[in-house]
Amino acid sequence: MIALEKIQEIYDHMHSSGVNTDADMLYGYFFTNSEPQTLEKVSELLKSEGFEHVDIYPDDTGEYWLHLERIESHNATSLFELNKTLYAVADKFNLSSYDGFDIGNPDKNLPIERDTYAVPEQFASKDFIIDDLPCLLSANKAFEPFPHKNEFQYFIEIKSKYRVGSASQLPTEEELQDLNDFEIFVENNLTQNKIPNYYVGRTTYNSERTVYLVTNEKEGATGLMDFLKEHGNQRDFEFSIIEDPEWKIYSELMNRLE
Repeated sequence: MIALEKIQEIYDHMHSSGVNTDADMLYGYFFTNSEPQTLEKVSELLKSEGFEHVDIYPDDTGEYWLHLERIESHNATSLFELNKTLYAVADKFNLSSYDGFDIGNPDKNLPIERDTYAVPEQFASKDFIIDDLPCLLSANKAFEPFPHKNEFQYFIEIKSKYRVGSASQLPTEEELQDLNDFEIFVENNLTQNKIPNYYVGRTTYNSERTVYLVTNEKEGATGLMDFLKEHGNQRDFEFSIIEDPEWKIYSELMNRLE
């Protein structure tokens, strides 16, 4: 049986990729059996439940597949419960299997609609040495297919010194938590002030954390960062707004991750 956790992962990935998972979509359901006549009986049963018969066809092994579909809205839990019902149908008719589902656009000629401004989180990390000191790098690798780079070309570079915990010049545990909280503080303020932004990545090296976010509102970001610097009641920091239409900053981070 397909686990609830696996189905939830599918929905989480769709959501982070900009898919409205609450919308009606075309769900396909698949059964397999060695005898097509039994699949026809299953099809008749499920057609009474609103499923549409698509096809019964053989594969290269001689096994037959039944494809049914229905336009509906699901979340992970409701689809998991429907799957349990379909597994029970497969058991009732002694089928080879209920083989699972797929999800598509109700218009079969179109891909699933998604918000192209949504960027999934695909963070990767790497530790390496620069001048005998460790450098910790973390960055979101999901921007490669991002179609709006020409619009989002202003990188907010934020630098903050921290207390070191050893000769490695890395932060203490307390400082590490404070640095992470500070990043969230900045992101939340940008978002709350309706300044579009994406978290790109950061480096932690030689008593300094450098964070990169990208925005399409240079003036708004500059004004807010100036305000936070003077009145934010947070840790001391310096910032720059770097115009980078070729996304060289991002490319350099990706090169370091290789």
